[in-house]
Amino acid sequence: MPLLRYVFLCYLTSLCILSAAGDSDLASSSLLAIAEKEAKIYQKIAEDPEFYSANDLDRRINELVQSYRTYLLDQPNDVSAYILYGKLLRRVQENEQAFIAFLKADELDPEIAVVKQQIGNHLAEEGQGKAALTFYLRAVELEPQTAIYHFALGQLIHDFRQEFIEDGIFTSDALEREMLKAFRRAAALEPENFDFQMRLGEAYYDLTSPDWKGALVHWNKLRKKALTTLQGEILDLHRARVLGKLGRAAEAHKLLEQVLSPALQHSKQQVHDEIAQH
Repeated sequence: MPLLRYVFLCYLTSLCILSAAGDSDLASSSLLAIAEKEAKIYQKIAEDPEFYSANDLDRRINELVQSYRTYLLDQPNDVSAYILYGKLLRRVQENEQAFIAFLKADELDPEIAVVKQQIGNHLAEEGQGKAALTFYLRAVELEPQTAIYHFALGQLIHDFRQEFIEDGIFTSDALEREMLKAFRRAAALEPENFDFQMRLGEAYYDLTSPDWKGALVHWNKLRKKALTTLQGEILDLHRARVLGKLGRAAEAHKLLEQVLSPALQHSKQQVHDEIAQH
């Protein structure tokens, strides 16, 4: 199985899933041992991305894959094992095999949100928006307090908007309401997640008639919470763009003067050019 070198952002994911599955799974010491071994690999990579050579990492991941397969031969009805195995396969881009694992998990227990989400992810990647929507909605229903499920739902609605409208799943107005609702919910559930907050602001641009005033209110609130200079300048770019759309060019140019980061100069020029066209 060809494996690429990669960085794992949440190295405790596997243990979190195992713990959430219940005491009966925790009692399975062999599964827990595999998950802990996996988590230690993620931890090492999080501490030092160059800790493992490419060949060493490939070997260790192959060993994990084989460990899960061997375990599942002995415990073919262990839902947690299928979830852990499926997520590992997703990380190493064995997506078809991961999909099979998640389908098996869903067959064994159809009430697990993360399984619904993972199946939906695969279907969305395969261009099956309508099928993915069913699974995303069920994930949100099962765990309404989990921000990432709302975020993914909003993105799915955006990505497949034309198909959903053409097939009569949503009217244009209803689709935009549901998209904004999903992004707002994600941002509300994780107010410190900068990516979620950014996507909500950009969603105002995605409307058939962009809500520039709504976007400005959002960016202004978020600007007060910027944690770094770069975040602040990114937000100032958005604020300047929106001010330009609202005909407030002088205020927009004043904000652009504050954007000094070399990495943002191209975007700054784009906003400047856009304002000049109005």
